[in-house]
Amino acid sequence: MKKWKKLSERIAYSGWRKVIVRKFLLPNEKEEEFDVIQNGDFVTIAAFTKNKEAILVNQFRVGSERELISFPEGGIEKGESLEAASARELLEETGYEAEEIVFLKTFHKAYFTQKQHILLAKNCKKISEQNLDESEFIEVIKMPFDDFRLFIKNKNDERMNNNVDAAYLAMDEMGWL
Repeated sequence: MKKWKKLSERIAYSGWRKVIVRKFLLPNEKEEEFDVIQNGDFVTIAAFTKNKEAILVNQFRVGSERELISFPEGGIEKGESLEAASARELLEETGYEAEEIVFLKTFHKAYFTQKQHILLAKNCKKISEQNLDESEFIEVIKMPFDDFRLFIKNKNDERMNNNVDAAYLAMDEMGWL
């Protein structure tokens, strides 16, 4: 494949996230601008209890303007390992602690600079209450494995917040497929 060449980059907006406009010389020799969202890398924690229950969070998402259900997710603090970030976010958002956390995969997004790191939290147990940020309003859902599989496969249920990749990787790692 013929390579793309970046010609320029500028910040179009700077807030909680940045919007960057990048200009490229395409393989066909034409120039094109693309909007890219810059944000920090984050972890997605595919969390399950020893009884094969998925630990999920339900929260309002401003982009879709609706509640979406996902595995716990959160940003990685400076100098923090992926496993430490996963343990911290899992505990903060759900009050659960994992017996073991295993790295599964890193994903790059098409129009984002951030990377999504998928980790599996095994044999989770509730040890505390949630410790949420002021802008977080999260309902914890424990879903039995059979119900969870039906939930992620249900083409008419639009509540899943793009964690099917994490679900697949976790179920494969656990030998549940």
